[in-house]
Formats: sequence, structure tokens, C-alpha cells
Amino acid sequence: MLKYLITTTALFATPLTADALRVVADIPPLHSLTAQVMGDLGTPELLTPAGTSPHNHALRPSEAARLQNADLLVWVGPLMSPWLGSAKAEMAPDAASIALMETQGTLLLDKRGAHDHDHDHDHSEEEHTETKDSHDHDHDDHTEHADHDDHADHENHGDDHAEMETDKVRKDAHVWLSPDNAMAWLPILAEELAKLDPANAETYRANAATAVDALKQQVAKTEARLAPLSGGEFLTAHDAYQYFQARFGLTSHAAVSDADDQDAGPAHLRALLTQAPDLGCFVIEPSTPKASVTLVTETLNIPAVTIDGLGAALPLGADHYSALMEHLTSGFESCLSR
Repeated sequence: MLKYLITTTALFATPLTADALRVVADIPPLHSLTAQVMGDLGTPELLTPAGTSPHNHALRPSEAARLQNADLLVWVGPLMSPWLGSAKAEMAPDAASIALMETQGTLLLDKRGAHDHDHDHDHSEEEHTETKDSHDHDHDDHTEHADHDDHADHENHGDDHAEMETDKVRKDAHVWLSPDNAMAWLPILAEELAKLDPANAETYRANAATAVDALKQQVAKTEARLAPLSGGEFLTAHDAYQYFQARFGLTSHAAVSDADDQDAGPAHLRALLTQAPDLGCFVIEPSTPKASVTLVTETLNIPAVTIDGLGAALPLGADHYSALMEHLTSGFESCLSR
């Protein structure tokens, strides 16, 4: 009898919603932030597998089932995954949804073309900041997605996010690479989860506060590591790192392709190879063509450093976001310390 009572008590001490709340996140970094907030109360699922393109991804049956069964979808927003809004509306119309790129307090930087890198002035956040407080995101701007078929040839690009053409300045969708955005999102995620699971609201809030504190400490250490390297410049294959650069005072001389991964053309490449200053390295991604890497590194006599903004090779889970920040930090250290 005593054994039965102990077992019964342990059962009811476990949160009743531990297996009931079904949360889906679109990319590994957001999956990680969500996992930190959920803690022991549940485990979110990843919608687009690491290493696949979240922009053009076609849901497999198992992934569609995750979305259909979801209570909450956590995603960057339609600027990154223009297909996901309609998929959610069709497959999970009753599920809650939070597009973190559109939440209040999110830092938004203007999308840069491959020609537009501002290496002649500071990449300060004040010069680029557009938050929900000062920029009203008209959701009608994000509903026209029919013209994105021309990006199909980038399906294998692990970080292929096109920005939508609107009447307003286009925004760079790599918003998760700003740790300030991550810190703003953690309490927002806690409140969203609390709405769905009010019995555990305080646990979600406490988990978010703990995660914010840990990220603040990591940011301080990253600042100390990267500050001495702020004078160096580098070339990128894809203009994917603007948020991280702006936060830590790093300067990209130019990119071979822009944030949409659209090549600026042979004239631009020739200019890069003939007019480039002393650069620390060529920052590439796992999907960067080897021919491009060889051409740039041999012509400019600089090394290539691989930095993956999605962290596809990093373990999935609560520690993923911290590991991603370390991956970027060590990558730029390697680039600029030569």
C-alpha cells in the first residue's frame, strides 16, 4: 500500500500538461529558445530539419503531422518562410502562432544588397533599428508570396531566406543572430506558453528569466573577445551575419551575394577581387560552391572560414542557441585574428 501511495503521489506531482502542450518551431535557433522556456514541462518539435532551407521547404508527411497537431507554432515570420503562414492556416487553423520577427521590441535591420555594405561607417544598432514600437508591420505586406518560385534553385542552401518586396524598406530576416532579439523573445515566449498552460505560467516566466541572464553573461564575454578585432574587415559569400556584426561592432567589406542569396553578378565579383583591401578571411557557409571558395581565396590570398548562421551541425535542444553564438564568435575570431 505504501508503495502504491508513493507512486500515486509522484504521478500527480508531475505537471499534467507535460505531454499535452504541443509546440513546433520552424528553425533550430528558435527551437532552442522555446526549449529553454519550456524546460521540464515539455519538449518542442522542429518543423524544418537542420540543413534544409526554411524558405522553400516542402513539408514531409511526418512534418505536416507535427504542424497539424500543434498547439503553438513559433516561427521567424513570412519574410523567412513565406509558405508557412498558409500551411498553418490550412493544417492547424486553431493553433496559436507567434511570428517573432513581428513582435514588439524586435530589432530589424534594413536588407543590404551585395554592393551596399557600409564599411565606411559604424554599423550601429541605432542607425538600423526598426522596432515594433516605431514601425507598424502591416500584415498585408507579407501576404504576397506568389513570386518566389525563382528561388527554387536555392533549395539546398541551408540559410536561404528571401525578403519580400514591399512599399517599405525590406528587412533582413536573419533576426535570430542578434542576441538582443533572443533576449527580447524569451519573455514573449513565456507569456505565449502561459496563455496555453496557465497552471505553469510562473515556471515559464522563471525559465525565461534564467535564460535571459545566461545569455547576458555570454554576450558580455563575447563583447570582450570581439572588441579587439573590430578594426578588421572580411568578405562574405552570403550577407547573412548583419545582426551579429551590428551587435558586436564587426565590419563586412562586402558580400558575393546579398541576404536573398542573389548573386550580384560578375562585374561585382571582379571589383571585389581587384579592389579588396587587406581582408581577414572569406566567410562561407557549408553550401558555398567550392569553385567560388577557390576563386576568392586564391585570388585574394585569404583563408576561408565556415560560419553557419543556422548552426545545422550543432546539437539540437536548449543549449543550441548558446552553442550557435559561440560558433559565430569563434568563427569571426579565427577570421580576424590572423
